[in-house]
Amino acid sequence: MKQAKLGSWIAIIVGSLYFIVPLIGTFEFSMRMRRGEYSFAAYRVVFADPNFQATFAYSTMMALATIVIGVVLVVPTSYWIQLRLQKLRPLVEFITLMPLVIPAIVIVFGYLRLYNSSSILPMTASARSTDLLWPSAM
Repeated sequence: MKQAKLGSWIAIIVGSLYFIVPLIGTFEFSMRMRRGEYSFAAYRVVFADPNFQATFAYSTMMALATIVIGVVLVVPTSYWIQLRLQKLRPLVEFITLMPLVIPAIVIVFGYLRLYNSSSILPMTASARSTDLLWPSAM
């Protein structure tokens, strides 16, 4: 029993370090805008830029609007499907999983176009032949 607890703690520590160490490194790098000293000068420059402020405000508003629209659509729909349309539940579950699957597929096609090697697929021998794989690129 104690070995299982030790293994769990080791997994938590290793996982935490995997995520925390790069964040600490990024923060430390951002503090070195001036050579040889640590300062918040980079943050002052970024936060003072009007383009950053406008873009950040727009991103925040879009994120909040997305959350509100998502909740307004998903909560009533899930109740309706659960209570009234149980036969449609598998179809709705499939449709709701699509946003999780499609980005991975798009990344694969992007890599095919980026690396464009005939060793990956015969259809990637030229720059235009990958349009067969992804029709919207035409």
